[in-house]
Amino acid sequence: MNTELDSFQKNTADFLDALALFPDRARTIAPEGEWSAAYIVHHVADGELHFAARYLHTLGSDNPLMVYFEEERYPAALNYEKRTVAKSLASIAGIRAMVLEVLSSQSDEAWSRTTTTVDGETFTLAELVAKAGAHLVSHTEQLKALAAQI
Repeated sequence: MNTELDSFQKNTADFLDALALFPDRARTIAPEGEWSAAYIVHHVADGELHFAARYLHTLGSDNPLMVYFEEERYPAALNYEKRTVAKSLASIAGIRAMVLEVLSSQSDEAWSRTTTTVDGETFTLAELVAKAGAHLVSHTEQLKALAAQI
């Protein structure tokens, strides 16, 4: 599973590099109808918390139920306007470091453990990590595009 872990680390570094394109004062600027860099960071922090819980449930339980989260409700419900980028960024770094440590010690068998959604769709741990990786990559690209606009 070295490829998955290498991608995991690369995705983290790429996200942090994309965020570094924004001076602190520019992190709250957003073109009409788009999220600011700050909102993206808060969203990623919230997502990483959910993803980590999914990994831990998958590893620690036999085929647990995977709960979806309604990410479109989060900016208002979780007060993105009032949150600080530094705390969300620290959360991302801490969660991803902890998850990397946990995943690094897993056997090949563990990567095949499953979780099932309320819709009956089953995912392996490897698939969950890849799906969350694609989520982070998409928000990294979103940050880069936003930096080019402002």
